[in-house]
Amino acid sequence: MRHLSFPLAFSLSLPLAMVMLVTASADEPVSLMDTVEKWRYPDAEIANSRMSDAATIGADGARTVPSVILSTTMSTSDSVEKVLKYYRELLTRNPENDKKLGVDPNVGRSVVFSDESDGREFAFHTIVINTANSSTSLIVTRAQNEERTRITWKQYLKSEIGS
Repeated sequence: MRHLSFPLAFSLSLPLAMVMLVTASADEPVSLMDTVEKWRYPDAEIANSRMSDAATIGADGARTVPSVILSTTMSTSDSVEKVLKYYRELLTRNPENDKKLGVDPNVGRSVVFSDESDGREFAFHTIVINTANSSTSLIVTRAQNEERTRITWKQYLKSEIGS
């Protein structure tokens, strides 16, 4: 496992002790920073990172299953195009990428890349990845006058416990 070698400012919405107790499956604990590191753009600076209760509820308003939301914001001096190329390659299914992301090679998923830049004074791209138990989004933005590309990452994980 690669250790983070940069100063890290992050906050947690849950007590630190809870970070390793929340699980996405019965076998694997979810770690905020380990999960962020899987999705981290190479050498990107990481700003605030959070893990909180996702409060998954049914139509009647009652809680259904345990779930969490993880999020972080990254920035890089690389261009939007270079960032998008990296994520297109990372999200291409193959054993190496599945292992890096911790994805079961037998689990299906959808991946959608969208360019919402038209008519805006800045680049605005979204990447959405869905599986039966997770939803991940990356928003990649950069204004013409900005020196850094911003990557906002969020992941919803529904626990298999109780489902």
